Amino acid sequence: MIDINNLKPHEEVIDSLVESIADAIRVQGFVRDPLIVDKDEHVILDGMHRYSSLKSLKCRFAPCCLVNYDNPLIKVGSWFRLFNIQEPESLAENLLNEHNLEYTKTRIDLEHLTYNSQSIILTGRDTQYFLPQSSDLIEFARTAVKLEKALVKKGHHVDYLSETVAIETLRSGRVNFAISLPIFSKKQIREFGAQALLLPHKVTRHVMPSRPLRIDVPLTMLADPTIAQEEANRRLGEGLSARQVDRKPPGSIVDGRRYEEELLVFAA
Repeated sequence: MIDINNLKPHEEVIDSLVESIADAIRVQGFVRDPLIVDKDEHVILDGMHRYSSLKSLKCRFAPCCLVNYDNPLIKVGSWFRLFNIQEPESLAENLLNEHNLEYTKTRIDLEHLTYNSQSIILTGRDTQYFLPQSSDLIEFARTAVKLEKALVKKGHHVDYLSETVAIETLRSGRVNFAISLPIFSKKQIREFGAQALLLPHKVTRHVMPSRPLRIDVPLTMLADPTIAQEEANRRLGEGLSARQVDRKPPGSIVDGRRYEEELLVFAA
């Protein structure tokens, strides 16, 4: 249990999603999953929307899984935005021109398509679009999200997939248009949190050695104005130690989300 005022987000949130999560927590009466947090700097690595929802519910504490962020087994990736679009190359160039962006393009065999930090758009017809090499990565991420929002505003549905799965999905032909996001270093993410410099929503993706789920911490305890942090931690520990844990392998789907790491799912 961490004092909510001591936690440091590094990404923006979607207000409507924060409201939806807060409503669900209020109705259910508990927080299902812990935030994943760097134990040294208290930067939130995963759970920005839950954090904002708990703040809106006037909670004093947030349940957190504290991790050693320097552990090389903790990996950082990104979330690509995927679409199915008619005439993807034409739309890509129109979109880039509408936003007055300088770009170059190249063709590549989809079988050899790999992640490239300067690639902004990939299409299923083997075309990559690149921003200039000098592009700042933060501005690059903001530009990518602007392009995503422009497509959504035009009525296109967006899906979010990791960079590896996104490229595989392009190769398979299931989608034909992807907006790529840069991958930031752990050092940069720590600095963003420390400086309150927020990236756009859903840019960074963290993969842990293992991840706890369904800890179901009561909202009444998180918002209790009288309980001491030590007592809150004691109750949390007693509650979790009395429950069985189901270990699930990487690739498992829980509550509609696919996870790349081992899962430790607490039984009800």
